Amino acid sequence: MTRSNTAGFWRISRPLSLASLVLTAAAAALLPAMAAEEPPKEWDGLVRVSSKQLDHVYKLPEADFSGYKRVRLDPIEVEFDKNWKPNQNERSTSRRLTNEDIEKIKQALAEEFRKVFTEELTKNGYPVVAESDDDVLRVSAAIVNLYITAPEKMSAGRSRTYTTSAGHMTLVVELRDSVTGKLMARAVDTVQGRDTGNFQITNSVTNMSSARTALSKWARVLREGLDAATGRAK
Repeated sequence: MTRSNTAGFWRISRPLSLASLVLTAAAAALLPAMAAEEPPKEWDGLVRVSSKQLDHVYKLPEADFSGYKRVRLDPIEVEFDKNWKPNQNERSTSRRLTNEDIEKIKQALAEEFRKVFTEELTKNGYPVVAESDDDVLRVSAAIVNLYITAPEKMSAGRSRTYTTSAGHMTLVVELRDSVTGKLMARAVDTVQGRDTGNFQITNSVTNMSSARTALSKWARVLREGLDAATGRAK
């Protein structure tokens, strides 16, 4: 795998494995700088297709999702934005985030991801399973470039932080046949926390609420795509 500056996000010489997904997806931080650059029409054998809901979607031309009735979710990877420095302006040592605090944030988001996706899929007729089979679609996902504007340390004391935005994060997701492992589609989408232009209280509750809004959107897009492929779309 090679990459260089702004063009590097697209320069991937082989299909992603789950282990390399996060490392490669970290280049998604370059997406804002690439806004004026035309993305490639092909990526690892996948062809770019238009999407009104996601930033970038690539699909294998001959991919057929109509036979998938169940979904297998791989463990979700979460990585922070390389420029995220939660303790940079925090003078109080009691409010500084430790490595354990940061891991808890990542774990909480990963768990919420699985919860939201499982609820959206199962309630619409797509059981989430642990095994591979001919009718099982494997979904591998990573949340990268996670930037929380005002992360809250879990402590007994109460504090209020005022911001205009909760931050941003990028989803990178791959869809594969669970039996053969064949890569069938890949999508990249970045969401920004709602920017109201006015200061508002920001804490762990409001941060998770903003994240849940994005997760719900991504889960719905996946489910609607399956509905369209299987003929369930109304």
